[in-house]
Amino acid sequence: MTLVAQKERVVAGRYRLRQRLGSGGGGDVWLAEDEALRVQVAVKEIDVPREPDTAGHDLAARGRKEALKAAQLREHPNVITVYDVVEDDDRPWIVMEYLPGTQDLRALVTERGPLPSGAVARIGVAALDALCAGHRLGIIHRDVKPSNILLAPDRSGAADRRILLTDYGISLWPRETRVTQSGMVVGTPGFVAPEQLSGGKATAATDLFSLGVTLYFAVEGTAPFERDTLDASLMAALTTDPEVPQRASDPLSRVVMGLLAKDPAQRMQADQAHELLAEATEATTGGAVSATLPGLSGTRVPAAAPGGVGLAASGSVSAGPNPGLVQGSGEPTGSDRSGEPVGSATATDSGGAGAARDTPASSARRLPGRLPLALLTLAAVLVGSGGFALGAVTYHDGGGTARSPERRANVAATPSPHPSPTVTRSAYPYGRQVGLRDGLTPGQCIDADWKDGKYKGRPSMKLVDCHDDDPDGQVIATVGAEGTASASETEAVRSECTRRTAELQQTMADPVPYVLTPEPGQSKPPASACLLFLKNATLGGPLGAYRKLGDEVYVTQLGTGDCFDAQEDEDGSYTKTLASCDEPHHAQVVGWAWASGDGSADSVDTSNLCDEKYGVNWARGKGHEMWAWTSTDSDWETGFRYVLCSVSREDEKKLPGGALKPAY
Repeated sequence: MTLVAQKERVVAGRYRLRQRLGSGGGGDVWLAEDEALRVQVAVKEIDVPREPDTAGHDLAARGRKEALKAAQLREHPNVITVYDVVEDDDRPWIVMEYLPGTQDLRALVTERGPLPSGAVARIGVAALDALCAGHRLGIIHRDVKPSNILLAPDRSGAADRRILLTDYGISLWPRETRVTQSGMVVGTPGFVAPEQLSGGKATAATDLFSLGVTLYFAVEGTAPFERDTLDASLMAALTTDPEVPQRASDPLSRVVMGLLAKDPAQRMQADQAHELLAEATEATTGGAVSATLPGLSGTRVPAAAPGGVGLAASGSVSAGPNPGLVQGSGEPTGSDRSGEPVGSATATDSGGAGAARDTPASSARRLPGRLPLALLTLAAVLVGSGGFALGAVTYHDGGGTARSPERRANVAATPSPHPSPTVTRSAYPYGRQVGLRDGLTPGQCIDADWKDGKYKGRPSMKLVDCHDDDPDGQVIATVGAEGTASASETEAVRSECTRRTAELQQTMADPVPYVLTPEPGQSKPPASACLLFLKNATLGGPLGAYRKLGDEVYVTQLGTGDCFDAQEDEDGSYTKTLASCDEPHHAQVVGWAWASGDGSADSVDTSNLCDEKYGVNWARGKGHEMWAWTSTDSDWETGFRYVLCSVSREDEKKLPGGALKPAY
């Protein structure tokens, strides 16, 4: 269920909000209609406090200033075009081009795994060009990360051809990582430069550091300083030299490691990075640098086996058909734009990320340097304080909403090669395909993308809002070691999940139980999750005990024994709200009836179905009557042909408190 703008609010008398596209980067983004030009646009409310901060700065005014800066880059081919900057309700809004079919870099890597070196280099060229254009105007992005790099279709509709940097110049105070007087850290560790963690200002060099982290993530599938805990991520960014990326070609690896230098004075400059990225691109395409991504759609570089990357037994690069053994080329098996087989060994292979990786020379690409005294001091403060805080954002680059655990995006990442000693759980506790980073907890709602057929195998999952996002399924219970004789035995876990969800399943129409077990081999795995789905419908909202009295509910959320109030709307439909059966209420659910055949809901006498099945027991001779309720037309058409049967008073007054009982 997409969140629709309430009463279609019109911003600045011109932009009619249609539906929310997402949240993040300091505000909500809406799909809107420009009523003057009759075109669709994306409108972002810049989320700044209405009151000045403690230093007396007017943050709303600053938001307007930053948005106007972003508009200066509207002609750049790799920056989302800004059409307008307006004010509404004393808050700045930025109006941007709307690009359907767009995917961000983090989502792409989550779905397909690490990208080929050539594709990552092209992304790097485009993002660096955009950053440099801003830097020349004195504009610092402040929030370069995978979820702020978009891959959009070109004018012909070809997917992933345009590379665009978004949220440019409008990442305000929530993203400005700093250490407070109490020693707590606010911000997004893992993508922020070390000097910012010590309270330094955002500069062009800090943007370049974040770009280096982003490119590392794209080619490796995990960020270099990503850890399971906030303090471990902070300390890694401050004190740990990243491992050389194992899947990157030599020039791309040199760019990444150069941009990740701890000391900004030693960090690679933009012109040198651009030259090496061009070399990395030309090494795989045989031609000029292009900001498009030909051949990216549908490609994936498999994870390398432990002990060696792209090396045959003799130490040379294999030219065989397995794309997992051609990491040095940076492209998947097949032909590149020049027509040459991508899988063949090249000069880049022998001198770069291929044959040189297991030699001592490869370690020389790390830039250990010397940590500035301020950073060492900060590290001591962080360790000594024992506490870290998150302000307006979470510390992972999740993209989208970052305001609550349920809305936090859960993205795929492999464990760091040298994790913190406290890390005892995989970065994918349920496996890479599932994509969740944290253990599930009872009450959370999810959307699931089934790769092997509906309810088969392990789906890709993401957390969604239980009330606003029409979830596919909900976690009803979790089973840890204390819940079964042996939590590692799948059958024992399934049996326990069945027991814990049995009562709720009995009230539902066509429930589908699903048990998500943790990936084996973890020293501290999360609990297994007991989920419930509906066979041919989405849930519409939370189930069972996770609903609240007075909440609006849909047919798919109700079940046998539930009581609700019904208010007729102007269009003849009814709004149903969950009610206590102990208090007066309009209706009590007595069960479900099935409508056979293949006709539409309108062609079925649903009231007669309920009356025939339940009328004698529940309504006859008591001044009661049966009511029939169906879900949406789309649910009906996809196979959810269940009718919810409830009993109500014939005079339409409320039933007295206390559950009704059948006559026989």
